[in-house]
Amino acid sequence: MTIHVLPVPPALQPAGQPFRYPKHNVGYGVEQDFLQSLGEHGTDLLTNNSREADWHYLPVYWTRWHLNHDYARTGREELQRAVGQTLLDPARTFTVCQYVDGPLVDLGDTKIFLGSRKGQSGFDIPLLCSAHRSPLIAPRQRYRASFVGRFWTHELRQEMSDVLADRDDVFIYDGDRSTRFFVRKLLSSEIALCPRGYGGSSFRLFEAMQLARPPLLLSDIDTRPFRSRLPWDDFSFFATSASEVPPLLEERSSDALAEMGRRAQQIWRDELTYGRWWRHVIDKLSSLR
Repeated sequence: MTIHVLPVPPALQPAGQPFRYPKHNVGYGVEQDFLQSLGEHGTDLLTNNSREADWHYLPVYWTRWHLNHDYARTGREELQRAVGQTLLDPARTFTVCQYVDGPLVDLGDTKIFLGSRKGQSGFDIPLLCSAHRSPLIAPRQRYRASFVGRFWTHELRQEMSDVLADRDDVFIYDGDRSTRFFVRKLLSSEIALCPRGYGGSSFRLFEAMQLARPPLLLSDIDTRPFRSRLPWDDFSFFATSASEVPPLLEERSSDALAEMGRRAQQIWRDELTYGRWWRHVIDKLSSLR
């Protein structure tokens, strides 16, 4: 399989964005990482011949563009025009987008790999951020599960809180706290509650894996990436409604959960972190030809 990287105007690859999310992030995301990884490790796939290439890659930094244009409120026509002038054959073009609402321009039949899919279209990829530093002394595990975050981003978060409100072994906090608070509460728990937010996925899911805690994704759509290639049920949980969460919290012993956490961390390190996950996109593209 061969890939031709479409030459986009420099304006479509902004050098930065007005803010970082989550707080500890350095402003680097999957859109930048795929292009960098392909250039560093996928040189055998690349070709300058657009006609002979199996795939064309549209390397737009969608997230930075939309944030720099007031959450896509401005510049949409300019973006559409620039992309339209770049595309050669949408049917054999793909792009990588972390921005939760997607590219927000007409890309025709272009295949879109999304970090936080909201609907049924698109292919799931990890929603990644900078790795956390673990404290020198790990906090004592006090909780079966925990969640620290804002409820307003999706109704499932409030529903989860309501269902688990009477449990002393579950910690749930509605609000924005420090990164240190977030990490310590996650590490003091056996399971990381990861309800979807505005998008169908959650940074928290992959942060939990990095910190060796099995994530429980609560979402109306299963956005765990590369499910045909990775054994997600071995190291994570999935629920479509808040009522499904309590039985899942009791499904495994503490020892089993610890082993799931170690497996989650290994999968994150080997398959889903920066510089690694891009290979699964290549595999998916190969299967689509």
